[in-house]
Amino acid sequence: MKLLRRIFFPLWKISARFWVSKGIKEEKEPIRKVASALKSSLKKKLDIEEKLWRKNIEQLRQELKQNEQEIIVTDFGAGSPKVSRSPQEMYTGIVNSTTYSKVVKASKSPFWSLFLHKLIREFQPEKGLEFGTSLGLSAAYLASGMTINGKGKLITMEGSLSLVESAIKNFTKIGLINIETVQGRFADNLDKVLTENNPLDFVFIDAHHDKDATIGYFQTILPYLSENCIVVFDDIRWSKGMKKVFKQIIETPQVRYVFDLKEMGVCILGSEQEEKRIFRV
Repeated sequence: MKLLRRIFFPLWKISARFWVSKGIKEEKEPIRKVASALKSSLKKKLDIEEKLWRKNIEQLRQELKQNEQEIIVTDFGAGSPKVSRSPQEMYTGIVNSTTYSKVVKASKSPFWSLFLHKLIREFQPEKGLEFGTSLGLSAAYLASGMTINGKGKLITMEGSLSLVESAIKNFTKIGLINIETVQGRFADNLDKVLTENNPLDFVFIDAHHDKDATIGYFQTILPYLSENCIVVFDDIRWSKGMKKVFKQIIETPQVRYVFDLKEMGVCILGSEQEEKRIFRV
């Protein structure tokens, strides 16, 4: 999977630049904003504050890559596309011994992390929710965007206690104070998080990677999303199940704008009277 991404990513960037040249001229503001976020990510166009935050986060990434210290992680997700875990295994969690360097390799790349940051800068959400904290790199990109905006709070959820403890240390190290970290199974904590943070303006779902679980999370959060909420799904081609679930989510009446970016899917809610627009980049 990673090898294929390295091979096809340069080709995808060519296609993305072509789409951006058209998307940036669209009449509808949500389309222009996604195109702008993608354009500035492709060109690595950052202002002074963005450069400082990115430097600190990427320095942290490099430190984690070199950290061979052992960490015990409880994985409540689907594992990998080649592994078929039962609902009971995902509920109980699989305990593994790994290293920080191995964990960080599964984090979003600098490019996609920057794209998430740029979405935050463009859409200016007040409240955001992330499924799957891991070591906190994507959360740091999201929360730093909110910090520069001068508003916004991120709630990030993670099942593994060891990862939560590490992420909190990482947030403190780089100076982020607008993040609330919630530890435990999503099924145990999600209702409380949604009730206390209603409505949400931005959601990033990067966890579990199970078809039934992912659609279940989306259906659960849907009543708690603001009218024009942005919902980003990671790894939409991770497995056959994830491909099916994204197709199902696209058909949701409240979803009016869909951006299939191959690795990520960006959905923006809106009025059902608006025309549904689907872009495959």
